[in-house]
Amino acid sequence: MADYDAIIIGAGHNGLVAANVLAKGGAKVLVLERAHFLGGMAATRELFDGYKHSVGAWAVLIWRQEMTERLELTKWGFELMDQWTSTCTFGEPGDTPFVMYNDLERMARHLLDDHGADTAAALGSLFAHIGRFAPYFVDSAFGPPLDIIEVIASQPTPEDRHDFAQMWYGSTMDTVRRFLAPDQARCIQGSLAAMSIDAFDGGPWTPGSNASTLYHYLIGGGNVEYIMPRGGIGSLSAALCRRAESLGAEVQMKQHVKDILVTDGRATGVQLRDGTTISADAVLSSLDPYTTFVNLAGAQNFPPDYIRKIKEINFNLGYIQAHLTIDQAPQWIERLQPFMHDNGQWCPTVAYAPSPEYISDAWEQYRKGQLPDAPPTYLYIPSMVDSSLAPAGKHSATIFTPYFPTGLDADENRSWKEQYADTCVRIFDTFAPGFADSVTNRVVFSNRYFGSTFSAHAGDYSHGLLQPNQLWTGRVVEGADKFATPVDGLFLCGQCTHPGPGVTGIPGWNGAEAALKHLNARVVKA
Repeated sequence: MADYDAIIIGAGHNGLVAANVLAKGGAKVLVLERAHFLGGMAATRELFDGYKHSVGAWAVLIWRQEMTERLELTKWGFELMDQWTSTCTFGEPGDTPFVMYNDLERMARHLLDDHGADTAAALGSLFAHIGRFAPYFVDSAFGPPLDIIEVIASQPTPEDRHDFAQMWYGSTMDTVRRFLAPDQARCIQGSLAAMSIDAFDGGPWTPGSNASTLYHYLIGGGNVEYIMPRGGIGSLSAALCRRAESLGAEVQMKQHVKDILVTDGRATGVQLRDGTTISADAVLSSLDPYTTFVNLAGAQNFPPDYIRKIKEINFNLGYIQAHLTIDQAPQWIERLQPFMHDNGQWCPTVAYAPSPEYISDAWEQYRKGQLPDAPPTYLYIPSMVDSSLAPAGKHSATIFTPYFPTGLDADENRSWKEQYADTCVRIFDTFAPGFADSVTNRVVFSNRYFGSTFSAHAGDYSHGLLQPNQLWTGRVVEGADKFATPVDGLFLCGQCTHPGPGVTGIPGWNGAEAALKHLNARVVKA
């Protein structure tokens, strides 16, 4: 008899969602986490005394309220902050900033009053166009994915089929420029372009970038809000852990899984780095597919074609995340203040993305292996809305910036990431004079750090980029089950599987449902 019904590798939010589903279904569950903290790449940590920073994901951009309800998380301490806005994207003088209000009426008023009726109408038409894909994203997130070829073929007219094919395989700017002229609402276009390159290896004119745009705007069920959980992003995993343990699951920290044990084509448990062997009827991995299949389970246990496909997954994602402590809130220049402040609360997330062309220029430098001298960049100051994250009068802040060159040696990585962070600080200092001088501590993480700390292959936080061939039936790989694997009893429950990356918890739910069916079938056979 096995020690456990199911072992889950990784106590990130997806692994913990899986633990909840399995434990609720009556399984005896063990979660093993190699770090000393919960959350994986969505953790909140005290990097500097008295300051808390969200490492990795920093907000629940595409989290669905139904997940909060399904998992009863409010009872276990999960609470979203009340924020008047998600982001403010700004650019150069003469370009009106774009504020993503969380209240739809205020959003409409901002577009009409600040950007004009023509832009408001164009943006409405753009999102109505994108929204034609919404039913397919919203309804197919739970369970097996749809086939994009069938979705395109099912559209009623040649024009519809062309539109759907373009939205999936075309570039974001092909879509945006159908509705907005090049010099119209540049900050709005910059915001859309910046979203399109998140977890995407390309620029806003790169074919396939629109699939990333569709994913970001639709997978959350229509919600696109940078909302922070009280206490930081790690409070989500803390609530999930408490509920899982209340259902009987065990969660063990500082347990480094060295191998997934496979006997006669079946997963039988895991071996830890200290040599301890733990058996189970099912093993679920919330790690990326390369780490799961090549490093832990062993490529020899899978069909050669399957492993070749795994090795062809694009994980190439370069970025930095710089965590700062600052001794005062940014003092934004006068023209930005009306867009940054409301009813005594400052906007906690701002983005410098002046235009799609600006982002494309940074992409061109990055693809040549150069460090962009003018990158798009985000600044997130969660203590603006949650004072528990920093000492009184001071703030925890995070800068996130894409297009940091990959493939650097260790010395280059250390030097270049600091240079890149310096560039980003200078950008914000231009629009908030004194910002650079307000920084009292700083640590800069690149994809190299996330790869070594969280066992993420190549440091890719998406576990396989958002590109057309790596979504829906192409995730994990085309022609294979999305949650089960060729090894009997081995399942995937992380963001490498359907529907994809981001803080949603849905991959964890889907993987656990598949494992639960497997466990129940074994009971019936017995």
